[in-house]
Amino acid sequence: MAVHDPTSQRLFLNANFAADKAIACSPDQAHYLRSVLRVPDGASVLVFNGREGEWRAHVRHEGKRGLVLQIGAQMRAQVAGPDLDYVFAPLKRSRLDYLVQKATELGVRRLVPVITRRTI
Repeated sequence: MAVHDPTSQRLFLNANFAADKAIACSPDQAHYLRSVLRVPDGASVLVFNGREGEWRAHVRHEGKRGLVLQIGAQMRAQVAGPDLDYVFAPLKRSRLDYLVQKATELGVRRLVPVITRRTI
Protein backbone atom coordinates (compact mmCIF):
# COMPACT_ATOMS: atom_id res chain seq x y z
CA MET A 1 0.00 0.00 0.00
CA ALA A 2 1.27 3.48 -0.88
CA VAL A 3 2.18 5.90 1.87
CA HIS A 4 -0.22 8.84 2.07
CA ASP A 5 1.53 12.10 1.18
CA PRO A 6 -0.42 15.01 2.74
CA THR A 7 1.36 17.64 0.70
CA SER A 8 -0.17 16.35 -2.52
CA GLN A 9 -3.80 16.41 -1.34
CA ARG A 10 -5.59 19.78 -1.24
CA LEU A 11 -9.28 20.36 -0.65
CA PHE A 12 -11.36 23.52 -1.04
CA LEU A 13 -13.71 24.19 1.89
CA ASN A 14 -16.18 27.04 1.99
CA ALA A 15 -15.70 27.60 5.71
CA ASN A 16 -13.74 29.87 8.03
CA PHE A 17 -10.61 28.34 9.55
CA ALA A 18 -9.21 28.56 13.05
CA ALA A 19 -6.75 26.32 14.87
CA ASP A 20 -8.44 23.32 16.54
CA LYS A 21 -11.77 23.96 14.78
CA ALA A 22 -13.68 20.87 13.58
CA ILE A 23 -15.38 21.13 10.19
CA ALA A 24 -17.84 18.48 8.99
CA CYS A 25 -17.39 17.63 5.31
CA SER A 26 -20.27 17.57 2.86
CA PRO A 27 -21.25 14.11 1.61
CA ASP A 28 -19.47 14.77 -1.71
CA GLN A 29 -16.27 15.89 0.02
CA ALA A 30 -16.37 12.91 2.40
CA HIS A 31 -16.82 10.54 -0.56
CA TYR A 32 -13.94 12.20 -2.42
CA LEU A 33 -11.55 11.92 0.54
CA ARG A 34 -12.61 8.43 1.65
CA SER A 35 -13.33 6.61 -1.59
CA VAL A 36 -11.47 8.45 -4.34
CA LEU A 37 -8.29 9.58 -2.57
CA ARG A 38 -8.53 6.81 0.07
CA VAL A 39 -7.24 9.07 2.81
CA PRO A 40 -6.93 6.99 6.00
CA ASP A 41 -8.32 8.00 9.39
CA GLY A 42 -5.83 10.25 11.19
CA ALA A 43 -4.01 11.33 8.03
CA SER A 44 -3.59 14.98 7.19
CA VAL A 45 -4.55 16.98 4.11
CA LEU A 46 -4.18 20.61 3.15
CA VAL A 47 -7.35 22.72 3.02
CA PHE A 48 -7.95 26.21 1.68
CA ASN A 49 -10.88 28.58 1.26
CA GLY A 50 -9.40 31.30 -0.96
CA ARG A 51 -9.47 33.84 1.88
CA GLU A 52 -7.39 32.64 4.84
CA GLY A 53 -4.55 30.75 3.18
CA GLU A 54 -3.72 27.06 3.37
CA TRP A 55 -4.13 25.02 6.57
CA ARG A 56 -3.23 21.47 7.61
CA ALA A 57 -6.25 19.43 8.67
CA HIS A 58 -6.41 15.95 10.23
CA VAL A 59 -9.01 13.53 8.89
CA ARG A 60 -11.42 11.87 11.30
CA HIS A 61 -13.79 9.26 9.87
CA GLU A 62 -17.21 9.24 11.51
CA GLY A 63 -19.43 6.25 10.82
CA LYS A 64 -19.65 4.68 7.38
CA ARG A 65 -19.80 7.86 5.33
CA GLY A 66 -19.15 10.85 7.58
CA LEU A 67 -15.89 12.71 7.79
CA VAL A 68 -14.68 15.59 9.97
CA LEU A 69 -11.58 17.69 9.39
CA GLN A 70 -9.79 18.94 12.49
CA ILE A 71 -8.02 22.15 11.49
CA GLY A 72 -4.43 22.41 12.65
CA ALA A 73 -1.78 25.00 11.85
CA GLN A 74 -1.74 27.47 9.00
CA MET A 75 0.81 26.40 6.40
CA ARG A 76 0.74 29.42 4.07
CA ALA A 77 -0.87 32.84 4.17
CA GLN A 78 -3.29 33.85 1.43
CA VAL A 79 -1.54 35.50 -1.49
CA ALA A 80 -3.44 37.89 -3.73
CA GLY A 81 -3.63 36.66 -7.30
CA PRO A 82 -2.50 38.58 -10.35
CA ASP A 83 -4.43 41.67 -11.29
CA LEU A 84 -5.38 40.51 -14.80
CA ASP A 85 -8.43 41.59 -16.76
CA TYR A 86 -9.42 39.57 -19.83
CA VAL A 87 -11.24 41.67 -22.45
CA PHE A 88 -13.07 39.60 -25.08
CA ALA A 89 -15.85 39.72 -27.66
CA PRO A 90 -18.82 37.54 -26.62
CA LEU A 91 -18.91 34.10 -28.21
CA LYS A 92 -21.50 31.38 -28.68
CA ARG A 93 -22.48 29.78 -25.35
CA SER A 94 -20.44 26.56 -25.60
CA ARG A 95 -17.31 28.45 -26.57
CA LEU A 96 -17.92 31.10 -23.92
CA ASP A 97 -18.07 28.41 -21.20
CA TYR A 98 -14.71 27.07 -22.39
CA LEU A 99 -13.20 30.58 -22.50
CA VAL A 100 -14.33 31.28 -18.92
CA GLN A 101 -12.96 27.95 -17.71
CA LYS A 102 -9.52 28.48 -19.26
CA ALA A 103 -9.29 32.14 -18.24
CA THR A 104 -10.08 31.16 -14.64
CA GLU A 105 -7.41 28.46 -14.70
CA LEU A 106 -4.89 31.06 -15.87
CA GLY A 107 -5.70 33.34 -12.93
CA VAL A 108 -7.74 36.04 -14.62
CA ARG A 109 -9.36 38.27 -12.00
CA ARG A 110 -12.06 39.87 -14.12
CA LEU A 111 -13.71 38.96 -17.45
CA VAL A 112 -14.82 42.00 -19.46
CA PRO A 113 -17.03 41.41 -22.51
CA VAL A 114 -16.93 44.13 -25.17
CA ILE A 115 -18.97 44.67 -28.32
CA THR A 116 -16.92 44.56 -31.50
CA ARG A 117 -17.71 44.74 -35.19
CA ARG A 118 -17.62 40.93 -35.43
CA THR A 119 -19.55 40.13 -32.23
CA ILE A 120 -22.24 37.49 -32.78
